[in-house]
Amino acid sequence: MLNDIAIAGDNKQIVIEFPTLQDALQLWKPWGGGQKRREITQLLHESLSSAGISLELRVQGKAVAHIGSGELSGLALALLG
Repeated sequence: MLNDIAIAGDNKQIVIEFPTLQDALQLWKPWGGGQKRREITQLLHESLSSAGISLELRVQGKAVAHIGSGELSGLALALLG
């Protein structure tokens, strides 16, 4: 999985490109339950927002999650469990 991920940055935006949605969802694997995954995501969103940084997760060029500056959104976030 790690060999297939591309990471790019531009100013205060980090973009991580995954080959599949399943690969992208592996970011939340260390936190077993859906509630814990949502809590971690909210904390990460707040931390990145306070620093003015955004994180975008993409699968095959399409955004599936946006965390940090702006709105917390994306298909991947709805699938956290």
